[in-house]
Amino acid sequence: MDTIPLNTAKTSEFSSSSRLLILQSLVPIATNLVSSQIEAFTGRLTEALFKLSDQTVRPEEVAASFAAYQQLKRNGTTFYRLVAGQVNAALAKEVSVVNTRKRARTDEGKQDFSLVSFEEMESKVLSRNLSQSLEVNNAEQLVALNVRIGHVLRRTPISVSQNPFRPELFVRAVHQAWMELEPNPETHYLILRLLQPELFLQLGAIYRELNLALVERGILPDLNDGYRNKQKKNMMSGSDDISDRDPYLENKLRNIFSGNAPAGTFGNTVTGGGGGGGTTMDGGGMPFTGGQDVGGGSGGPHSGGGSGGGGGSNAPDMVTIDRQFFDYLTSVQRDFTANPMPMDTAHLRQLSQQPTAGGLTHIDQSTIELLARIFDYVFNDKSIPADIKNLISQLQIPTLKVALLDKDFFFKESHPARVLIDTLAKSSVLLNSDSSAEDPLYQMIEGIVERVQQDFDQQIELFSDVVADLEAFLKEEEQQTEVAISEPVAVALKQEKMRLAREFAENDVAIRVETGEVAGFLETFLKEQWIRILTISHNVKEEKPNALENALRTMDDLIWSLKPKNSAEERKELVSKLPAMLSLLNAWLNAIKWDEPERVIFFSKLAERHAAIARAPLEFSPRRQLEIAVNIAQRASEKRLNRHVQDQIEQPVDEWARIIETMERGIWVDFTKRSSGVTTRFKLAWVSPKRTRYIFTNRQGHDAFSVSSDELIAQFREGRAIQIVAESVVDRALVEALRDPPAA
Repeated sequence: MDTIPLNTAKTSEFSSSSRLLILQSLVPIATNLVSSQIEAFTGRLTEALFKLSDQTVRPEEVAASFAAYQQLKRNGTTFYRLVAGQVNAALAKEVSVVNTRKRARTDEGKQDFSLVSFEEMESKVLSRNLSQSLEVNNAEQLVALNVRIGHVLRRTPISVSQNPFRPELFVRAVHQAWMELEPNPETHYLILRLLQPELFLQLGAIYRELNLALVERGILPDLNDGYRNKQKKNMMSGSDDISDRDPYLENKLRNIFSGNAPAGTFGNTVTGGGGGGGTTMDGGGMPFTGGQDVGGGSGGPHSGGGSGGGGGSNAPDMVTIDRQFFDYLTSVQRDFTANPMPMDTAHLRQLSQQPTAGGLTHIDQSTIELLARIFDYVFNDKSIPADIKNLISQLQIPTLKVALLDKDFFFKESHPARVLIDTLAKSSVLLNSDSSAEDPLYQMIEGIVERVQQDFDQQIELFSDVVADLEAFLKEEEQQTEVAISEPVAVALKQEKMRLAREFAENDVAIRVETGEVAGFLETFLKEQWIRILTISHNVKEEKPNALENALRTMDDLIWSLKPKNSAEERKELVSKLPAMLSLLNAWLNAIKWDEPERVIFFSKLAERHAAIARAPLEFSPRRQLEIAVNIAQRASEKRLNRHVQDQIEQPVDEWARIIETMERGIWVDFTKRSSGVTTRFKLAWVSPKRTRYIFTNRQGHDAFSVSSDELIAQFREGRAIQIVAESVVDRALVEALRDPPAA
């Protein structure tokens, strides 16, 4: 019997106190980074307040924004101190309790507005919206930080709501600092309205430094994009070890491979083979070489073989393997060209009955049976096509040799041999079912299987090499796809830019209409025609910033021209401004080619209203002035409330919208044409920055098509689009193999 040295088990990396110290050490890093940004942030906020006071059409907002501007300009140093102090206190408090938080509050994002004022309700909504926007803008760094902090806390994955450095805390701290600086409640809502991601603290730099600080401590330094994407979709645990993912299954595996499993468990149900867990052979076989060749870098806490020692920290230092049986497996493996393995596990189970298997221990027998059950599951999986199953079947003998050498195959998702089987199973999603034999990917996979069959003996790193070759092949195809979709991406970006410009234009009109001072016919004109002009202006503002300023000023002048003029000076100003204003108005309308009869009607009403203003008495009676003011205030209140209610109406939860929101590049979707019923599989090749457009292609980047988020949601809802989920087949197979039998 030959022996192979094994590594001892790992212990928990972080104690409770060390976890807290690690997180506490991040607080001054974040606070210092915030402090370095406060001066620039204050400058942006000061400029925004002054611009608002200069441009707003609401008198009360002019006064509030100008007062806030003066307050911030005079007390910049005090604001600096308040922001830094609030941020430091908020982060320190959050870190002190995060180590004891068991799970995220599922209702954290919901707000109860039943007992709060209208202004307070708006403030809460604005604060939440800003926090969510910052989360989206910094998603990649936030996800990496979630993973690393979760690793420190030993309860990955954690959500953003559990992250003690989440954007919500920075938003709340800045707003609290402002409320301390300026007690006037009118400015509290105003500040939240102005705080947009581009004006706010730049959190991306802060999250980047926090991640680097954790990496310097050795916490997940090689976190890759694939791992982060899985975390974003919450599809896997933060740990590769089964002890963290499923302690119950880990306990079952330890019993199987300890040689001391209780009667009736999996480990004692396997027949055949030789002596018990600690039996060694007399046969004087040459010992296998240990180290790199055997372990391949994957040997770890669960490695074990035929010895009877327990798992974990009591795992044996040496693995015992029958050299005669191992050589027999090698001869079967090399003979696969003449006698390929069938697509079932009968032959795998029969190996334990061969004359050369007389020295197998109960643990070796259990290994064979457990592996056979895993392959049973793979061969019965209807989602894997027959040609891929046939290739996987040829790996039964090499995988058995790996499992006998290294029990980490069962314990770790990242084990090279396990990754290869999973990759082959997932490749069925990529292959064209009509011509798989001619597909370059299929030929690549076929070559990989042949290489493993011919070259594998004890070098487990060979599996890592072939997986790396396959990943390099797929990456090259991905790069070809990037080139192929460059033109559709450019078109989709233009479409998204125009959609966002439309949203900005609608907001520009809405905030003016909400004053209650816009005449009914003018409100219709602004919503139907001037929005088109503002959309174009927003779309070209990078190239022609004056166009947007011109369009906004023309709109404001038009609104002003229809307000009552109660003095001779105001009427004189109106008469002097009208020719230029009407000229600009017509020029803009010509640009959008609005030539319908409604244009003549609009200008006729406009002329009538201007004439009525000029003929009206210069002095209104106090009663008439009060009636006008009350009427305007009522209209303003109604319009603001209607818009707010419309925004806050709770929409029914749409599971498809959530699915679309979490879809990442690289996933596969089956699309069925409504007309023909033909189903074709496409890869999500690109997602627009604001997630309003999605581009799908085939594997080589051909047949690209773009679809809006609304259209995609509709296709999923109607069943014409179905996402293909490619989970670890070995993981699912292992769970099934270890499932408890039904009660008698």
